[in-house]
Amino acid sequence: MQKNPKVQLWSTYQIRSADWSLEALLYKWDMKCVHIPLESFDADKEDIAESVLPGRHTVEMLVISFAKDSL
Repeated sequence: MQKNPKVQLWSTYQIRSADWSLEALLYKWDMKCVHIPLESFDADKEDIAESVLPGRHTVEMLVISFAKDSL
């Protein structure tokens, strides 16, 4: 990311614990995180592309990048 400070990391993850968060790491590395609602691209259903994933699990999509102040 240092070689290309405008890069974005798009990632999904399954929520497993409400006790864990990326907030401290984002702050430590001067980054920000934007939540992308799954319904914004019709991926909030239990069966996507004939798969049972995400099923009844809670899945989140994030875009992580440097905070604007660090550019």
